[in-house]
Amino acid sequence: MNFKGIEEKVIRFRDERLWRKYHTPKNLAISLAIELGELLEHFQWETNDEIFEKIKNKEVQEKIEEEMADIIIYLVILAHELGIDLDKAVEEKLRKNNEKYPVKEIVIEEIVKELGGEIIEPKGEVKSVKQVVKLLGVQPDQIIKSLVFIVNESEPILVIVDGKSKASIEKLKKVFGNVRMAKAKEVERITGYKVGEVPPVGVPIRTIMDEKVLEKEFVIGGGGRIDRLSKLSPKKILEFQKAELLDVAE
Repeated sequence: MNFKGIEEKVIRFRDERLWRKYHTPKNLAISLAIELGELLEHFQWETNDEIFEKIKNKEVQEKIEEEMADIIIYLVILAHELGIDLDKAVEEKLRKNNEKYPVKEIVIEEIVKELGGEIIEPKGEVKSVKQVVKLLGVQPDQIIKSLVFIVNESEPILVIVDGKSKASIEKLKKVFGNVRMAKAKEVERITGYKVGEVPPVGVPIRTIMDEKVLEKEFVIGGGGRIDRLSKLSPKKILEFQKAELLDVAE
């Protein structure tokens, strides 16, 4: 951030012209709103495609640049008059936004929405298939478990099975060789999620889906937090994760 450098130039320009008397907080706030309105005039009634096409015109681009610059200038002067450090304020706001909107949770929300699914937020933590059955009134085989295994002590894989089944170590060994279930710390390190939170999408590791999962119209899986679930089409999961469809359940 470098609002301070802009502020020094703008205030020097203003003070040299003896304009400070006009720059009350009210007048500056009103001017800021007016400049924003003038910027919006360039976009009014236009589609996004039309806007991107229009801005290819150098003259139009320069006018939009000027409106944006005016907005920044008035904002910087207003902050100066109110004794606000914009660099500090922006950094603090970004910190708060990062806490309020954790990356891993927001990414899952966006992926689920893009795939036509939904995020479900039951009250309280959901740690077992039985809890999901009771809360949502679905059958156990409509629930999926996203389990992490380690192949040959080196490659992690995500195995998706329904809530009535277990991932078969013997079947996995026939396909992959030496296989073991990942430990809790490994799951978090590999996926970014704790055991019980792992979603069926957005985990960038090789994914295996049991054949029976694909038979369902929709499935309920992890939602990125222990108190969230995701509802998705298993076909969408298969496509998004580029998963391999195998018989791996028992």
